[in-house]
Amino acid sequence: MMEGEGWRCLWDAKAILGESTVWDDRDGCIYWVDIEAPSINWFHLDSGRTGRWDAPAWISAIAPRASGGFVASCADGFAHVDPHKQIYAPFIHPIPNPKIARLNDGVTDRKGRYWSGSCDSSQWDESTTTDDKESTLGKLDVRNTGELYRLDADGSVSTQERNIVTANGPAFSPDGRTAYVNDSMPLVSWAYDVADDGTLSNRRDFLNFKPQDGYPDGMAVDVEGCIWMAFYESWVLRRFAPDATLIEERRLPVRRGLRPAFGGSNHDRLFLITGSQGFSAATFAEQPLAGGLFEILDPPASGVPNVPYAG
Repeated sequence: MMEGEGWRCLWDAKAILGESTVWDDRDGCIYWVDIEAPSINWFHLDSGRTGRWDAPAWISAIAPRASGGFVASCADGFAHVDPHKQIYAPFIHPIPNPKIARLNDGVTDRKGRYWSGSCDSSQWDESTTTDDKESTLGKLDVRNTGELYRLDADGSVSTQERNIVTANGPAFSPDGRTAYVNDSMPLVSWAYDVADDGTLSNRRDFLNFKPQDGYPDGMAVDVEGCIWMAFYESWVLRRFAPDATLIEERRLPVRRGLRPAFGGSNHDRLFLITGSQGFSAATFAEQPLAGGLFEILDPPASGVPNVPYAG
């Protein structure tokens, strides 16, 4: 286990495209997926034991499910999965044309509904480096095939936003009344009002970034309502106040942070999975812990506990 200023590498996992860091109170494990090496992985916090299930198809996000296992965003739409029982059971595909878009990040809200966005497939396949991403910024009007979906407990799906290039998040305020959604490629983070029935309204820009800031990726919210945001290609994890003020930055030993999550018995520990997609031997020499699972030490506030998917 390696440690630096403000961080600790719990597992040098060498994830290619690690995503969906999530804490599970049921077994005391941090879970995450690797989209490019299709798998669900877990780290037992007390013992340090690790595990991996090689999934039959890629999975981009998971969230604990109240009735057991997890709900997942995957190659075949939404699925019920259980890595310990080796269950992979797709039940509905929300994307009208899976050839041009695929599911990406996903989380539950404060009422146990599952939210997952999608991303443009060509953007994902063709843009793996900073230079590639910057070269496509002028083509986003033909790459905004992504959407944001809400999966309710009864299994019904509704589209809550359209014309997204790369949906990441969402994240929800402690009271569940505000949703934050990142569209990574256009370098924008939006905020929405959330009605009791889960309908989104009043979209407004929460934050706008430049390529040198990195590409806003996954998020986690603490009890003070602050948003911890990971950035692809930036070396930092940033914490923003609810009014969008930058409060602090945590420098990382790797360039590609993907999704932070609070966990631990008191939800006062902060974790982050990272990636190494397309890395050469020279890049790994510069960033030997790329693709590792990290703990961000001493966060100033604890996180809001997960609500399992109610379906």
